[in-house]
Amino acid sequence: MKLKLLLGIAIFLMILQGDEALALQVNDTDIAAVSVELASKTMVDVNPAELTWTGLNPGSEGTSSDEANGYFAIQIENIGSHNITHIWFNVSNPSSRPFATGTNASYDAGNFVVLAREGSSNYYFPNRIDFNESRSLVYLRDFDGVMPPNTSKYRYGRIRNTSYEYFWMFSYTGTWNCGNTPIRIGKLPHTESQTGSTNFQTGSGEYDEFNIQIVNANWGAVHINAGPLTGYCLAIPRPACDRVILYKWNKDMPGSEFHCLNAEYFWSADPGETPGLPLVPGNSTVANIRVWVPYGVYEGYAKTGTLTVYVNDV
Repeated sequence: MKLKLLLGIAIFLMILQGDEALALQVNDTDIAAVSVELASKTMVDVNPAELTWTGLNPGSEGTSSDEANGYFAIQIENIGSHNITHIWFNVSNPSSRPFATGTNASYDAGNFVVLAREGSSNYYFPNRIDFNESRSLVYLRDFDGVMPPNTSKYRYGRIRNTSYEYFWMFSYTGTWNCGNTPIRIGKLPHTESQTGSTNFQTGSGEYDEFNIQIVNANWGAVHINAGPLTGYCLAIPRPACDRVILYKWNKDMPGSEFHCLNAEYFWSADPGETPGLPLVPGNSTVANIRVWVPYGVYEGYAKTGTLTVYVNDV
């Protein structure tokens, strides 16, 4: 891109005559052309650079009233010279199951982050990880009606969401190991005051069932189109099958391109997507941000997490 600036040059001569300054007639002018070419550069600036929520209870939502500076959103600005086509996110997650470890360092604050588009109240996790239960839950029934579930045949856990937790279970045995097999997610949440959906026995009616599609040898993916988690995707590592990753705004997750249509760019210039036009240089968008803290998080500051913003100019 080239910018041209024309400078007008006028020559004025001032002659002092007594106490008066007289301007003589202009005899000539000329101009000089100035050209500036900008290289094609994709750049983004995100502010604020740090957010801190304090004084939250387990099973609660952290909003701007709990944030140290009252921040409720982040500003994502195109400070480069090229149109931005897509924006998406990634948050940091714990590397192993943090619950029942007895230390706040096991929990990663990034795993609590939820985001919504500007003007929207629909918050989603970019990518939240939940590990399998480390011990039997004596009040859950497996597909065969066994209580507690037979862990040689089934893996199970919960997707945590502030004061709401949804149990899930899938078959682990067989050739595919959590690939091309069903996963069942409870319809009602487990909360402090209710047990929720815990019966995954075939025909109980307490669950929604989805197929774990095989993405590759390392991952399975689930498109959730029914129940309380509608609009999300799940990624499940194979063959370990030891955790599930709930995601929405992270287009780098396994299965996000072809196996789960719920995965979205936070900003997309592609036709038919939101907003359907590029983020041009000098323009910005906003991501509303909150944290959803589940039950069972150890007191004090959790490990500092990160929210990474990705952009491209495809």
